Amino acid sequence: MLEPDLLRTFLAICDAGGFTAAGAVVGRTQSAVSMQMRRLEEQLGCSLFHRSAHEVALTPQGEVLRRHARLILNAQQAALAALDRPDVPYEISLAIPDDYALGLLPPVLRDIATVHPNASVNITCEPSREIIRNMAEGAYDLALVTEGQGPVTGPVVHQEPCHWVSSANGDVHGVDPLPVAFRPEDDTYRRWAIDRLVEHGRSFRIAYTSTSMAAIRGAVASGLAVSVMARSSMTTAMRALTRADGFPDLPVLRICLITSPRNRTEMVQALENFLVKRMRERAGGIVDRPTPAPQRIRKRVGKGERDPAKRRRRG
Repeated sequence: MLEPDLLRTFLAICDAGGFTAAGAVVGRTQSAVSMQMRRLEEQLGCSLFHRSAHEVALTPQGEVLRRHARLILNAQQAALAALDRPDVPYEISLAIPDDYALGLLPPVLRDIATVHPNASVNITCEPSREIIRNMAEGAYDLALVTEGQGPVTGPVVHQEPCHWVSSANGDVHGVDPLPVAFRPEDDTYRRWAIDRLVEHGRSFRIAYTSTSMAAIRGAVASGLAVSVMARSSMTTAMRALTRADGFPDLPVLRICLITSPRNRTEMVQALENFLVKRMRERAGGIVDRPTPAPQRIRKRVGKGERDPAKRRRRG
């Protein structure tokens, strides 16, 4: 049997990054935390941590246990809550791309607090593709992801326009070639933007690339680059560029709410139903058509230029 107290301490180490910091979370000394982990490793017959003078890292077995430990504790908490124990703390794991953390996350957290005022919400921000992949392994209870980023079966709960964005007072959008700031290559905004820039014959260069939306916002707000964002991701230091500025329209962004088939307790299912209803009420009518797939448009070849595709075929 895996003791809940040991699993709680184990997860505290995972979240806090060390034994001493975890001790402050669970109310135990560092030595007591170490003893608990020795007991857990003895029960499992494997090492859970790589220990060094400066850090504690999980072994492959530790990574496996982290996923299952959250499932076990959540199942226990859900069972107690189902027995009319509202005083039992309940942990909800929520994943969301950091694109939406600025505008979409606050009302979602308020909705969760309405249903589970004593819940502890564990929030993870990572790209939609990674969320979908990790969700299949039961890493989270709920997640909000961009439609079109992977196999998603959850309902569309939010939609909003996407905009070309520049600094509020800058003129970088007139520079040729246009400096742009994007996430890595599998990002939806990046694909939409490049397809349209190529289609309209606008020369550009990728000046900044980052997995962090905060870094992209920083490049745009500083007047160093143009990017594409959902309306809710924009700040007061930015302005939307329109056709009058020479920028084509972009598709409507659609966001889905998904749950893990491994974590569908009655409480998670009830919370999912509540969030779908509340988020759709705020979004208004949801457009009943899928997000368009990105077009693969080959750059036009001008006079005097050789088509690289033809060059490859000849070679």
